[in-house]
Amino acid sequence: MISNSDLSSNLIQKKYTLPVQQLIHRFSRPYPTGIEYIRRLDQEYKIVEQKGFVNTFHRVCDLMDLIKSRNIPHVLRGSAASSLLCYQLGISDIDPLEHNIPLTRFMNFCRDTEPDVDLDVPHWVRDGLIDEFHEIHPNKVARISNKVMYKPKSAMREAIRQFGHRKFLPRRYKLSDIFPDPTLQRQVKHYAKSLIGKQRQWSLHCGGLIVFNDTVPDDLWLDKSRRQIILDKYDVEQQNLIKIDLLCNRGLSQLWELSDKPVADYPIDDELASQVLCRGDVLGLTQSESRTMRKTVMALQPKNVYDMALALALIRPAAADGGRKAAYFRSGGKGKRQIITDEDAIEYISDSIGCSMDYADRYRRGWSKQDPKIIQEFMSKLNGQQSKSVQMDILKELKHSPKYSYCRGHALSYGQLVWALAYWKAREPKRFWEATIKHCHSSYRPWVHKRQAILNGVAMYNKVNGSPQHQFDKTGWWDSRDFLSNEFGCEESQGVTYFHGLVANSRVIYRYKKRLILMSIGVGNDRYVDLIIDKKVFKGGKQWTVVTGCGITRKKFNSDYIEVSHLL
Repeated sequence: MISNSDLSSNLIQKKYTLPVQQLIHRFSRPYPTGIEYIRRLDQEYKIVEQKGFVNTFHRVCDLMDLIKSRNIPHVLRGSAASSLLCYQLGISDIDPLEHNIPLTRFMNFCRDTEPDVDLDVPHWVRDGLIDEFHEIHPNKVARISNKVMYKPKSAMREAIRQFGHRKFLPRRYKLSDIFPDPTLQRQVKHYAKSLIGKQRQWSLHCGGLIVFNDTVPDDLWLDKSRRQIILDKYDVEQQNLIKIDLLCNRGLSQLWELSDKPVADYPIDDELASQVLCRGDVLGLTQSESRTMRKTVMALQPKNVYDMALALALIRPAAADGGRKAAYFRSGGKGKRQIITDEDAIEYISDSIGCSMDYADRYRRGWSKQDPKIIQEFMSKLNGQQSKSVQMDILKELKHSPKYSYCRGHALSYGQLVWALAYWKAREPKRFWEATIKHCHSSYRPWVHKRQAILNGVAMYNKVNGSPQHQFDKTGWWDSRDFLSNEFGCEESQGVTYFHGLVANSRVIYRYKKRLILMSIGVGNDRYVDLIIDKKVFKGGKQWTVVTGCGITRKKFNSDYIEVSHLL
């Protein structure tokens, strides 16, 4: 908190209204003096007052006070990092003017919905924070729900149950084995079809908190013991209720195990952290473990936090799909103008039709939701501003808008987190892997993280006695160092690469209208190979443990993969 002496009395008492003064008195940073900062704050004050958002910021500050009083590491996700007011209040640690982040994505004069503030904290402190927040605002804090709707698979399972089958249904089943009668089969299918799109149940939202001005209405309670109400995020948006998302982040749990230093206090550029990322050593770095992320950082060669933020934004569908990420790397980021973040889309639209940033955000949201009325309005303005060839380029870029993308503040917040984790992985790998094993849930199979921990000096003992193979068969991991290097490998002969490896990770993707399997396999100590397998070559949905086969090694930017032609 800052004292009155830090502020001009004129500034507080004469220039601004009482609600704004009350917010200013909660500033945790000195009041800025630069003209651009003053103008930006004036803009935000006007929006906050005009739209009635003052209480939203007060409630978020209440929650932040709890977090800071316990010295809990946190990051701000979403667009709130674009607000200078959030920065001054201590809600955010990102200065939006320093990082060239416009306000528009977070709030503007053309939006009436409450600004959405999302906070990440370590997973094991969140419930305690919610309890404490409830004590500060008794009977005013509630958790929202999700409407779970019937989809084809769940609808069919419910239909089977309703027609009398109460036994366990395996993952893969045949309807004819359950109901041999063809007439009954048709009835089950018809009933299942009628369920699709209807509400199945309520579930508890992962982090959405609603703060009412008065007590929670009795008719909204779904489960009072869990403080759960019968509203989802769309209901909340329509009713303009104050919503704060308090979410778990296991990367913060890792970091807190290593140090109590705030995420924003790590150096912006660090040679050792850069080396870890540049060689694609992303295992254990929460938010960055995927094969796609590994390829991206190896191509981008990040030297600082800003490069890391760019890498995180580049792998999102809006920035990556249709070969756009590859085009970015081919041009070195100097080719045709591309939309990578939400703010890029806003600026792109604003420049295309010569409108304000606020109106541009309105059109961005229209494109994102595929609102025909708003798109038509945009098209009419575009026709009057640009030639046909330019229009085609603009529309080609905007067609990716409905897909998910990061905003700049979110990318930078998560970039700081990943950079901090890489900082420790480079300096104290043993402690890093102890924290990773303790806190992280990974998409990789159990043996991957556990093996990396053992290779970095962490003492881990498998409760199952016997050979590494026996331990692996029983528990999914082993406690010796040599199993992989002795049993598996990868070599190239006469232009063909032969591999025999243990599956670390796999998922289905769609590229160029083809269904492909992306798979990473371990072939030796700290050695992993990426495979791209056509679904026809993969031969169905078998859960592979070990894969053996051959293919052609393809090199792309600073990484490579094997395009599999045959599996044994």
